Amino acid sequence: MAASQTNGAQLSGKKVLMITLRLITAADLDAIVRLQDSCYSDALYESPELLSQRLAVAANSCWLAQNSDGELLAYLFSYPAQDGYITPLAAAFTPAAKPELLYLHDMAVSPKARGLGLAGQLLQNAKQYALSLGLSKLALVAVQGSVPYWQRQGFTVVHNVMAEAKLALASYQGEQACYMQLPLEKDNNYAA
Repeated sequence: MAASQTNGAQLSGKKVLMITLRLITAADLDAIVRLQDSCYSDALYESPELLSQRLAVAANSCWLAQNSDGELLAYLFSYPAQDGYITPLAAAFTPAAKPELLYLHDMAVSPKARGLGLAGQLLQNAKQYALSLGLSKLALVAVQGSVPYWQRQGFTVVHNVMAEAKLALASYQGEQACYMQLPLEKDNNYAA
């Protein structure tokens, strides 16, 4: 993905604001922590230090959406991984030396920006980036009852996972965590 892209969206019936999608920087982490707090249960809390580590090792696969006032509206943390590897909750990212897929670990959309298509735009960035690396799939862990949303995006539940992956899923206590994957078509450019 290019450094940033911009499009227009109407926010809460007010004026039309321009939305910019761009890579996350360290300066964005405080706002990301606040958005994370507003979107996830306390059981899914991940520290600012951990988010900083993730950004340091996967800076090219972490994006955000902000409005023309600079307000954070949505974000996505992801990284190149091995097929079947699941990041436990509150664990550091360890990008694979020979990745097979792009693992989407954390996506959040501000409640006031829901319905603007920002999650879909961030997902398109992830697809484009994965294909640019020659990867054939996206994967994620669905939490907070989000399986139907991800199924609408084409993801399917992976029932047969390795023992290590089952332990990682168990770290999302009380969240009915579900591992899902989406095969990517190499001839589709996934233009946003």
